[in-house]
Amino acid sequence: MTKKTTTKAETVRDETIIAAEASKMTTKVAESAREIMRRSAATAKERSDSAYDGATQFNSNLESAMNRMVGGYVTVLGGIATATHENVNRALTTVEKLANAQSLTEAVKIQSDYVRENTTANIENIRVAANTTRDVMMDGAAAVRENVAKVWPYGKAA
Repeated sequence: MTKKTTTKAETVRDETIIAAEASKMTTKVAESAREIMRRSAATAKERSDSAYDGATQFNSNLESAMNRMVGGYVTVLGGIATATHENVNRALTTVEKLANAQSLTEAVKIQSDYVRENTTANIENIRVAANTTRDVMMDGAAAVRENVAKVWPYGKAA
């Protein structure tokens, strides 16, 4: 067998071909890495936007629930003020009636009517306040629970 001798030009040409092929491979790897980076960045941005939208919606819903709860609290306080005013007026009316009573029997009847009316009115006021408080708390708790379930990943069923 004869040994083929390689000329310097052939060696340079072979090295150039090898370098060009290596460069193509490097370019392919670099382009793949860039594509992975682009996709990762896009996915991270989508997740960030989604988290921001979820947090914004949660805050809005929480604000709405808190406004309803505060409104209910104000309603209860208004009911207490109204009930107190009615009780004072009822008591003062009874005092006037007692001052005009002509007999002990009439005074006892006026007093017993007052106790019955006052008790009935107060029981109704307490019932309304309790129902309002219950409804507001249940509504607020349900809204908070619902909103937490929307953004809290651990509360969702698989």
